[in-house]
Amino acid sequence: MPSFSFNQRVENLYKSYFSSYQNIGMKLDEKQISIYIIDSGNPDSASIELIKLEDFHQITFWDGYSHSEIVEAFNDKDSAKTLKRFMKKLIKIIER
Repeated sequence: MPSFSFNQRVENLYKSYFSSYQNIGMKLDEKQISIYIIDSGNPDSASIELIKLEDFHQITFWDGYSHSEIVEAFNDKDSAKTLKRFMKKLIKIIER
């Protein structure tokens, strides 16, 4: 069975969590992953950002108003787990 790259796993998570939502965007490259709410009325809308640093991934969740949370994960498994948690928070914001 072929193993998926980390970016492919994130893409699959994105599709599974946000397939029924139209106002979510994602930018993905080798150094950074961004998942964000598309909201023309709020230029600083809720988002998740993962930055791939040399020894770890820095994952930031922004709720679009006043709360920010930053987590450092030292392997792909922990990064994916944190992304899932933040994706669930993003869905709660969308459904408000």
